[in-house]
Amino acid sequence: MAIYLQENRTSPPKDLIQEFTTSNPPPNLPSEPSFGLDSIFGLCLSSFAAPLYLYASLKGKFQVWDDVLASIPDEVFHGPALDVGCGRGLVLLKMAQRKKQLAAGALDGSICPAYGIDIFSKADQTGNSPLATYQNAAAMGVSENTVLHRASFTEQLPFTDGVFSLVTSNLAIHNVNREGQTVAIKEMARVCGRVVIIDLFGHFNDHKTVLLELGWREVKIELVGFRMLYGVLPCQILTTMKPSH
Repeated sequence: MAIYLQENRTSPPKDLIQEFTTSNPPPNLPSEPSFGLDSIFGLCLSSFAAPLYLYASLKGKFQVWDDVLASIPDEVFHGPALDVGCGRGLVLLKMAQRKKQLAAGALDGSICPAYGIDIFSKADQTGNSPLATYQNAAAMGVSENTVLHRASFTEQLPFTDGVFSLVTSNLAIHNVNREGQTVAIKEMARVCGRVVIIDLFGHFNDHKTVLLELGWREVKIELVGFRMLYGVLPCQILTTMKPSH
């Protein structure tokens, strides 16, 4: 299976997990993963609703993604999966855990890894860095199930068309302007067959319009609920699958 675009196949993007794994000396490894706090700026703007923001950032989003990923059939996780704007790895490493569990029962090595991309902006998440993602992957025992690249979702992704069975994004796409969001949605649709996005309320009608224009007919948008209230801003979830031809 060709994962990377033609121009990247002879020299694919650097796998940052592998780079840290083979470095000498290797980085210090924590005993427990740590995923930091979503934007400090957003927390400050929350004012009186800051407790809701903290709950969503430190607990609620973990519960929501556990439920979302648990609802997706095992066979979807057999193929490669991609988390767009992965940050310190909350969703990326949950997918890697699922893949590790499935790999334990698959003797033929047929379970592909989970891929993550990010530009690692600390303004969007405290302590955001490739090292933090690697340390979390190592602490969770999923380094071998994870591939990490530095890449922007506002540009063409370095992957071939339709290569991923699942593409996710959590609280990332709203960080760029409208034009960048359009590029992100188009690229996510290009590289996969199933998309799940959770983000702040107010962006999803544009996302749906882009997907409908691309021929993706089943686009479902719902409110996430009280577990992901960032101050007074609720989150929505978009789920869609590429139509079969």
